[in-house]
Amino acid sequence: MNPNCFFPRNAAKILFVCAASAIFAGASPARSSNAAEGDPVAVRVWPEGTVTVESHWGLSLKIKNESPRPAESVSGVEAVTAEIPATDATVSVGESGEFVLRRPANQSEPTWQSTPPESVDKSETPHDIDVKLLSDNGVLVELDGLVLLVPGPGCTTEMIQSFQRIDAVIGSNLSRFAADNGQSLPSNVRNWISESPTTMDSIEIRTQTHNTVALSSTVTRPEKKSPSVWWDISPEPWQMSNAVNKMFTAMERSCSASQDVFSELTADQMNFKPANGTHTPRWNVEHMMGRQLLFFSQIYHAAEPAIPVMDLNPAQMPPDYRFAHPEWTGAEEARQMQRVSDFSRRFAYLLDGFAVDEKVPGSRWPTLGALLKQMERHYSEHTANTQKKFELPGWPANR
Repeated sequence: MNPNCFFPRNAAKILFVCAASAIFAGASPARSSNAAEGDPVAVRVWPEGTVTVESHWGLSLKIKNESPRPAESVSGVEAVTAEIPATDATVSVGESGEFVLRRPANQSEPTWQSTPPESVDKSETPHDIDVKLLSDNGVLVELDGLVLLVPGPGCTTEMIQSFQRIDAVIGSNLSRFAADNGQSLPSNVRNWISESPTTMDSIEIRTQTHNTVALSSTVTRPEKKSPSVWWDISPEPWQMSNAVNKMFTAMERSCSASQDVFSELTADQMNFKPANGTHTPRWNVEHMMGRQLLFFSQIYHAAEPAIPVMDLNPAQMPPDYRFAHPEWTGAEEARQMQRVSDFSRRFAYLLDGFAVDEKVPGSRWPTLGALLKQMERHYSEHTANTQKKFELPGWPANR
C-alpha cells in the first residue's frame, strides 16, 4: 500500500479509498485472472446485520455487522430468529487485516491465513476467498471474479465511487449512499442487497420473501438503462415444501452413500481402466455429478440468469473419455459430488411454487419429482457398477 496514503486527518477514509484504488484503479481485481469466474455465489443476509457468503467450491464466510438498523429494515415484519449455518471463517466489521480462505484440491480442510496478496500463489487455488478488513469502513470480499462489500458505519458514497466495480453492496440502510437528490446511487455497483426497502424510481427493484441472492461475475444487464438492481429481501431463509424436501433428502442420501464408497479410493484406483473396456471409476463419478449439475443448473438458470448452465458431463464412450482431474483422489471427487448436492439445495428457492408433480421451466424432465427420483437411482446404480470393478484383474492396491 502506498505510504503516502497515511495522513493524520481523515485517516480512516483515506485508508479505505487508497485500498480501493490500489486494487481497482484502471484494472479488474488482481485475483480475477486466476479466479473460478462465473461460478455462482450465494449471498445471504441474516438478522442483526450478519451476512454469509457461500462459494460453489464449498467455502463459506460469515461477516458480522452490528451497525444500527433502521426502523423499517424488515419491511414491517418482526425480527426473526433464524439459525445461521456454520461457516469456515468469521469476521466482523471494525476489524483490520488481509486474509485468504482457501482449500486446494485433495486437501480435506480449508485454511484461514493472514497473508499479503502479493505473496499468495493463486495459480493452484482459483477458488480462494480474499478478505480485506477495512476497520469501520467495512469488509471487502473477492471470490470467483466477484467483488462484494459489506459497508461499515465509516463508509461513504465517495469511498464506494472510488472502486472501478463492485458487484454487490450488502447491508441495511443502503439508501444513505444515494446522491443529494435521494434517487441516484453510485453507478459502479451492480447490486444493492438490503433488508431496507427503497422508493427510488431510478433503479430496478426486486423484492423477495427470503434471504438468499445468487450472484455471478458473468451476468450483465445491457438491456437495462441502469445495470443496478436493488434487492429488497427478508432475513428469513426460504422453506422447502415437505413433499419436495422428502424427495430432495432421498437424492442427497443416495449421493452421500455414493461418496462413502468413492472417498476411500486413491487417484490410481479412480483412474483404473478395466481390461473389459468398461468405464473407469472416475468416469462414473464425473457422470453422476455432471448429470445432476447440468439438470439443476438448467432449471435455476431459467429462473435466475446469475446462475449459469454448468455442463461438466464427460464424453459418454470410454475411448472418447478424458479425465477432468486425473490427480484428484476419490475423496476430492466425493467432495465434488457434495458440492453439487449443496448447489442444488442452496438455490432451490428458485423452485418456489412448484410441486413434485409439476414440470419446471428449463427442465427436460416431465415433472420435478421424476428428476429427483432419477437422480436418487442414478447414484446407486453407478456406484454399484463401480464396486464390481474392485474384483477385476489389475485393480490397483490401496496405497
